[in-house]
Amino acid sequence: MPIQNIALLVFARSVEEETKHKPFFAKRSLAKSLNIHTQNIATQSGLPVIYVDETKQTGFDFGSRFSNALKLGFNKGYDALITIGNDCPFLQVKHIIEAKKVLENGNTVLGPTYDGGFYLLGLSKENFNPTTFNIFSWGTDRIFEEIKNDFLKNQHHCYTLQKLRDIDFFSDLEKLNLQNICNVALRKIIQALTVTPIQNYAFIYISELKLLQPVIHNKGSPLLLTI
Repeated sequence: MPIQNIALLVFARSVEEETKHKPFFAKRSLAKSLNIHTQNIATQSGLPVIYVDETKQTGFDFGSRFSNALKLGFNKGYDALITIGNDCPFLQVKHIIEAKKVLENGNTVLGPTYDGGFYLLGLSKENFNPTTFNIFSWGTDRIFEEIKNDFLKNQHHCYTLQKLRDIDFFSDLEKLNLQNICNVALRKIIQALTVTPIQNYAFIYISELKLLQPVIHNKGSPLLLTI
């Protein structure tokens, strides 16, 4: 049955809270830039927008908080919801519009990420099972397949959008194809964070030979220090 009453639900932490969980997001205001990017996408989509940050999230783990956020959206009277986060720099309005069309035809939709998760989920109130959402393997590389298979098992056609990369760890920044990030300001910030630093060198003397040797100022893995 065609669905028209659709809203966009942004399920994401605030900038302050995001930098607590991902300290590297504070560098060059990456978290703020990602939030602005997501807000711009939400506004340009033309859909009613529901923002659910940590002040509105309830539950004891990610699954229950996400499930309760969907309940909140459906309790506002919407027949279908498109949910997104704020950690996908490649997200564009076209992905929201494409998901909207899928929902209007009565189907479910998922936007997969390269790490086995998803950057977008669209489903109707009729296809939402709160109990099932609480027991999915959230935070693992199986979550996309689990949700998709659950929809298919219940005879709900699941449409798959373009696969995109999101940012969970500092190492993810190095995997991004910056040319495909349409937000120029965001692209510049990520580019600045991924520039390989120039090594510092010091001269040491062995007999009368002058050798060039790198001096390592950081003890331990830079990755571990930035996460």
